[in-house]
Amino acid sequence: MSHSSERGPLLFPGPRAALLGRLSQLTIQDLHALDAAVLALRDEKPYRKRADKGFWLAWYEGPRLKRAEGDELQDLFGDVVVAIAGGLTGLDVERFGARLGGGQQGGAIGDLMRLLRPSSANRPLQGAAIGLIEDAVAPWDPRLAIVACWNVACAVTLRKHLPVEVVDVLEGAWRRAIGEPPA
Repeated sequence: MSHSSERGPLLFPGPRAALLGRLSQLTIQDLHALDAAVLALRDEKPYRKRADKGFWLAWYEGPRLKRAEGDELQDLFGDVVVAIAGGLTGLDVERFGARLGGGQQGGAIGDLMRLLRPSSANRPLQGAAIGLIEDAVAPWDPRLAIVACWNVACAVTLRKHLPVEVVDVLEGAWRRAIGEPPA
């Protein structure tokens, strides 16, 4: 990444909207396929110890981000789960999510949120989105499918700044389960 102090956003509004729009089209069957792809890939050599972890946990050799860029990427996680929840439920999660959430998210997805985004574990909108996803797919645990979505979102966002091999691993589960990742 350039060390210029006047960098633009990591993901411009058009590509961000396209990414989130694609995530909002996912079905429960797509999430199951993503989960199965992550499970299949996590034992294959380039994916080992990476395919089932989120970007912050597995790709420490990523670009050196300025604080604002790191915050932008972290905010993307919330946008990812809100898009998935809205698509699965048909609800406007942005509009109603804060009223549905409250306090810290529990369960496996809450644990995942605290690992991926410790500073945002109390955000009601994200908590509501996670709860809606869990309710939509209950009793199944969608954690690995969400990790696959988060990884592909990071690949889209950081594609120009990561080695090709890392982008390939980030997109691996998506490619196996759904096809071409969002651009």
